[in-house]
Amino acid sequence: MHNFSDEASLLKEIQLGNDKALEYLFKSYSPRLWGYAKRFIDDQELVRDIVQECYIRLWEKRARLKSISLSSLLFAMVRNSCLNHLKHRNIVEKYQIEYLANIAGEERLYYVDFDCDTEHRLLYEELQEQIQIVINALPTRCREVFILSRFKGLKNREIAEKFQVSITAVEKHITRALNCFYNHFKDKYPTDVYIIIIAWLLHDF
Repeated sequence: MHNFSDEASLLKEIQLGNDKALEYLFKSYSPRLWGYAKRFIDDQELVRDIVQECYIRLWEKRARLKSISLSSLLFAMVRNSCLNHLKHRNIVEKYQIEYLANIAGEERLYYVDFDCDTEHRLLYEELQEQIQIVINALPTRCREVFILSRFKGLKNREIAEKFQVSITAVEKHITRALNCFYNHFKDKYPTDVYIIIIAWLLHDF
């Protein structure tokens, strides 16, 4: 029997596609994630949809996960999804995001928004530079695929058709790019910043 209470073991089983591990992860953290998301969005049905979508996204990209806290990653993903939803609806202004960023609580870390103050803006600008460094260092086709996927919002099928390659080839390019990001950021920044970057990389448009 697997010891899913150990995060390292849980991550390994998730990577291997163990649906029991996913079930454990869902039961263990969903109530906290629902409560966390409701601080952003006062709509219980929407909150449940957002949390569920984050689990689905994590599961779909499980093979790309490296050494990371799954719980921390989920909180960061939910936070990003909530803010993206609110921004999309044009109902969150900068001062409101700043308010959210300073709410006290167990998961306060994941409210961080890089637009809130001078310190965070400087960090945001630095991270932009580091992201560009990684992108520039990617092989040409790998870089083109990653930009179309992450910045242009194209699906893997659309990218495959554009370059007349297989979807598997596209997935390999994306995985290679993600590995470069993992390796670049994991030793350069604190765990909280690293988690936010990984959540951003796993986010779907």
